[in-house]
Amino acid sequence: SRIKCAREGGIRFTITGSGIFISVLISNVAGIGDIAAVKVKGSRTGWLPMGRNWGQNWHINALLQNQPLSFEVTSSDGITLTSYNVAPKDWSFGQSFEGKQFES
Repeated sequence: SRIKCAREGGIRFTITGSGIFISVLISNVAGIGDIAAVKVKGSRTGWLPMGRNWGQNWHINALLQNQPLSFEVTSSDGITLTSYNVAPKDWSFGQSFEGKQFES
């Protein structure tokens, strides 16, 4: 029998890039299959779809500095998880933040 892999804590969002180019590596995702779509929202923007770079690297060109960031992650089996204000207003490139976790 297959042992379910229990993930500690929530999904991790690691933000890299510079200026308006923002890349987010998504890790520590519980057993939901693949991530199909990611959106990001600043306090001054609506929900913005991110493009897939490679693997679980997602990117966008948007001015998101000095705004708390929220993420919406949709799995390939159609489950959407929204984590509000994952990154605080003063986030900077190179930091990791933790959001909610998919229930397995």
